[in-house]
Formats: sequence, structure tokens, C-alpha cells
Amino acid sequence: MSNHLSSITGQDKVVEILNKFITTEQIPHALLFTGTRNVGQHLTAREFIKELLRLHLPSKDFTSKIDKLEEPVVKYVIPLPRGKGELPDDFPLKKISSSDLENIKDEIRKKSENSFYEVFIEGANNIKISSIRDIKRSLSINYDELPYRLILIEDAHLMSKEAQNALLKSLEEPPKGVIFILISDKPENLLPTTKSRCWQIQFSALQDNILNDILISRFSIDPILAQQIIPFSNGSVYNVFKLLEYGFDDLQETSINILRYSLGHRYNTAIKLFNNLIEKKSKNVVPIIIQLFVTWFIDVQKMKIGSGNIHFKKYEDTIQKFIAKFDYVQLDEIIFSLTNLRNEMDKNINLNLLILNIIFNITAITKR
Repeated sequence: MSNHLSSITGQDKVVEILNKFITTEQIPHALLFTGTRNVGQHLTAREFIKELLRLHLPSKDFTSKIDKLEEPVVKYVIPLPRGKGELPDDFPLKKISSSDLENIKDEIRKKSENSFYEVFIEGANNIKISSIRDIKRSLSINYDELPYRLILIEDAHLMSKEAQNALLKSLEEPPKGVIFILISDKPENLLPTTKSRCWQIQFSALQDNILNDILISRFSIDPILAQQIIPFSNGSVYNVFKLLEYGFDDLQETSINILRYSLGHRYNTAIKLFNNLIEKKSKNVVPIIIQLFVTWFIDVQKMKIGSGNIHFKKYEDTIQKFIAKFDYVQLDEIIFSLTNLRNEMDKNINLNLLILNIIFNITAITKR
């Protein structure tokens, strides 16, 4: 039977690291999978534990149990809503309403069937201390027949400080054969003590052709739509579906209009457009709009050197007009500045101040 990790595409370096752990028989007891959100971290965790069990217990096939996220082979920990009257010592799902419980089960089922599916549970804003205590209860049960077990914690950065501290001893000294894999696209929000107990592995954004295959084969996305949206997704399945959720065509048009008004020094109109968009969608649309700005400026650079391989094909005229009027402008600085501002979103800075900074940074390039 072939190595389970060979099914992972687009993450060659990650696969190389994990295979080295296996061949040297030096398996870390805690791993932290980071990088761009939803580019294969969950799938890789599953395939890694499959391969370990295949090598150490070849007489049994655990593939189905792992794919279904079944305990005790896999304990899957995710953010959950708080139940009515829930206490810290309650079991995580004990006081969840029946409708919420059915939704949670359905979301986990979808994740088990498609590792790239993005779980959404209303009101699930953090990983509860009760979930961490439930992990510790699980670890206290002896499963000698299992050479390896996986504790898979999704969105690990959503653990509170209290929850992370409760997890530390288990991370540092888990029972034999227990492997923790924490998945987080925001590792900076984890405590240093948590990160120091994990072997951190960085995942890369997916190449366009690999992302295209995932969208078509796993989500039945129309191939033409996939080709249109992939260049704006920054190599992430998560970003693709955010673009679709917020209205891909509408986002493109609005981002172009904000650029036009900003470059024309019509600050109030640009700010109003930005705020209207946030009001209609949510503040989560802001980093997506910033990325669209960055992509547009990169398209300008491509057009200036004669490359026709641009992303904003529908708005090529805006790029040509910009070049005709501002051919002298160097764009590296604005691309760098916008990228930094997008990253500032994670630091909970004032949203109005962020929008002003974005618009003034764009406006400033016409004055240089």
C-alpha cells in the first residue's frame, strides 16, 4: 500500500517533514499546522495519523474511522457555542440545545466527508475550557490496542488563555502514542508557552491548478467560475468561498470604484463606499477588499511590462487609464503598505482609522 501522505498535493515541504518524522521514528507529540487558512492542514493531519497506524498496525485499516473523525482514534475539537446555564465543569455538549446539537453534528459530518469544508456553527466563537477538560478525560482512558491516537484542535487560536493553560501539561507530556495537532492561521494569538510545546509546520498557499482541482472535484464549482475567482483567492479554499459569499462581481466593482474615487482625491465618496460595503456585508470583507486592491496594482505592474496575464480582465480599461495618467508611479511601496494594513486587521485596530489609512495610502501615490 502506498504512503497515505502521497495523496497530499501542493504541500511538498510539509510532506517531506512528516515523512522524515516517520522514517526516523522521531514523532513529535505536538504539532502546530500554520499558514494560509484551509490549504490542506486538516487533510494532512488525517493522512499523517493514517500512515502512522498503517505502519504500526498493518493488520487493521483505520481509514474509515479517521475520515469520520471517530473517537478514540481521532478526537476532534472545534469552537462551540455556549449552552444555556452551562458551567465550566459540564461536558462540552451537555447543555447545547437540540437544534444546535443537530447543526454541530451535521457540520462535523460535512467536514468528515470533505476535509476542505469550512465548518460554520452559529455562536461558536471560542474553544471552551470544558472541551480541554474533555480532552484530559479522554487521555485518562487507556487504549493499548491503538499505537497512535490523534487529538485534532481546529482554530486553536480561539482557545482562551485559561483553556491554553489547562492544555499545557497534556501538550508537554501526553500518554504514549497520543499526538496533538493544532491548526491555526493566526498562531500569533496563541500563548508563547503553547507554541513552545509544538513543532510548528508552515503550510503554503495552494497553486492555482491544485486549487482548481479541489474546487471542481470536492465542491462541484463551475470550471469557468473557478478560473475567474482563483486568482483573487490567495491560494486558499477559505478565501474562494468568502469571495462567493460576499458576491464576487459586486466586490470587484466596488473595489474598482473605491480606487477610482481615492485616486481622484474624492475621499468622502471613497470612504462612504467602503462603509456601505461593510454595512451590507461585515467588517470581514475589509481584508478581501484590500487584497483586491493589491491584485489590481499588481495587474498594473504586469500591464506596464507588457504581460497580458492580468486578473482584473473585466476592468482592463481602468488599468490602461491609470498607466496613461500615472506612468511614472512606482507601485512596490503601495503594494507593501496595503499588505501591511491588511495584516493589521488581526490586531483589532480602529476600523475607521484603517479605512482612512487605506484611502490616503492609495491617494498618496498620485502625489509622488
